[in-house]
Amino acid sequence: MTDVGKLTHPDVEDPPQPEQRSTAHYVLVTVAVMLMMEATVFSAVMFTNILHNMIPPFTPGQLPWIVTITFLVGSALQPLAGKLSDVFGYKRLFLAAAVLFLAGSLLGALTSSFPMMMVARVLQASVIAMPGVNYAFFREYLPKRMVPIVIGLSATGIGVAVAIGPIISGALVGSFSYHSVFWFCFLYMLALAPVLYFGVPDIGRRSKRRIDVGGAFLLTLGIGMLLFGFTQSSSKGWTSAGTLVPFAIAVLSFIGFVVLENGLPEPLIDMKLLASPALRTSLLIALFASVPASSSGFLIPQMLESHAGGGVSYGMGMSSFHAGLFGLFTGVVTMICGPLGGYLCRRYSPRLVVLTCSVIGVVASVVIALAHDHLWQYAISMMLFGVASGFYYAGTVNLVIEAVPPRLTGVSGGLQATTSALTSGAAPVLATVVLALYVVGGAGSAYAGKGYTYVFLGAAVFGVIAVALSLFMRHGRAQATGGAAVTD
Repeated sequence: MTDVGKLTHPDVEDPPQPEQRSTAHYVLVTVAVMLMMEATVFSAVMFTNILHNMIPPFTPGQLPWIVTITFLVGSALQPLAGKLSDVFGYKRLFLAAAVLFLAGSLLGALTSSFPMMMVARVLQASVIAMPGVNYAFFREYLPKRMVPIVIGLSATGIGVAVAIGPIISGALVGSFSYHSVFWFCFLYMLALAPVLYFGVPDIGRRSKRRIDVGGAFLLTLGIGMLLFGFTQSSSKGWTSAGTLVPFAIAVLSFIGFVVLENGLPEPLIDMKLLASPALRTSLLIALFASVPASSSGFLIPQMLESHAGGGVSYGMGMSSFHAGLFGLFTGVVTMICGPLGGYLCRRYSPRLVVLTCSVIGVVASVVIALAHDHLWQYAISMMLFGVASGFYYAGTVNLVIEAVPPRLTGVSGGLQATTSALTSGAAPVLATVVLALYVVGGAGSAYAGKGYTYVFLGAAVFGVIAVALSLFMRHGRAQATGGAAVTD
């Protein structure tokens, strides 16, 4: 059994501990980094409730990829981002991500071409790659007593974006085109870049470690081909060449990735990390527990904006703006439960928090699966999803921090964020594959209620797996220490 704490990287020099500053200083720095995390969420949630406003120029089959491609690339880049923070430091990486996000937002604001839209969304994925780096920064720079709470407060930042993002995007497309959402993203990052430059201290490990570009490419290709194969299966069949060829490329890419990583002295993902039961179980819980909330974020806006009639019983006929307002149920509760989850991690244990998150995610999924004909049913399920989301970010991140030494936080946090982003990217594609079996509107414009029922019940099954893993895991049963209990 590998002891993660004993893995060594002799070419990396640990920096001196930063001098202790006032609590006000730490709060200001934390706010600056959390504003970056807002952009991470904006790049996702601001598009989930306006997809139907993007027809034309895009087709219904292209719409899920406008959401998925960002999560796909961002999830594959997160371990790489952890490595880059070792080489260049946190501040430079924050600024580089900001520049790429600006470029993607500007391109999206100016194009109506699907290929160019994909490029724009790939560039915006730069911020999706940053959560692991954010957590590593908090662990290295903040006093240990603050780390569990700040990790929970990160969920508050996410909750703010979840709450206001759909409202902003809904209001914008109500008065302008979908391009206006990209302009908002551009202006937001343009205002944030100086805050990052002046507000984030220039700290971080420096090393001459090689960047594993090949591993990042193979991982991205494998995940992309896997999801593409699923989308092809609904229209061409599971045994068609259009489905089997992408699956074959995905398998070969994953095999090549593992072979490459095992042969490199500085791989993108050190397979020895995954040999640690504590980290491995934490990542599995992060993967399965994220499915219910990820599914709800994509599906519920569609349900609220659908119109009842013609085989559709659940439709509420809301505009994108009003659906965004209704999303406040999730966002506000996430804001509250994020810091609460961080406190509970420090007061009790991260395991208790992720167990609670998993149970509530299952309950919320079952509620919306079986009862979605009235607004109050949506309200209850969305509040439950908000509780699950807040506890998810507080609990899973603290689990990872308590599992690895400080020098591995960036990469390990990147792995945790990869699992979450991968689920968020896969959920729209896989849900669309299932829903396509229950079309009741022309060109896939509406789906029968039982299609949504099956998708949410499937999400609940993943949540049950997370519950089982949380019940039996040995790691994370002690109070969270901000990583102080794990040393090199």
